[in-house]
Amino acid sequence: MTYRVSLTARAEADADAAFVHIREVAPHRAHQWLRDLFTAMMTLADRPARCPFIPEADALGHPARHLLYGKRTSMYRIIFDIQEQSTEGPRVSVLRI
Repeated sequence: MTYRVSLTARAEADADAAFVHIREVAPHRAHQWLRDLFTAMMTLADRPARCPFIPEADALGHPARHLLYGKRTSMYRIIFDIQEQSTEGPRVSVLRI
């Protein structure tokens, strides 16, 4: 089954803020980082349940999961939830980055 992947306004703002920060410290790398971030998020269209639940899921009362993106000190968590039944069909909603 293929899931439709969408970003909340907050996730888009998170991606923009991270891009601005990376552009300040590594301008030659920022655009590639952003392309790779979106490529990583699009992998959630296939088998999003392969990713673990976030540690704080129980405390939040929300079964959100995360996909780790990046390396070492530049690690980002793509936090999302899976909606098997939505008006648009199966979808993954990226909540935060």
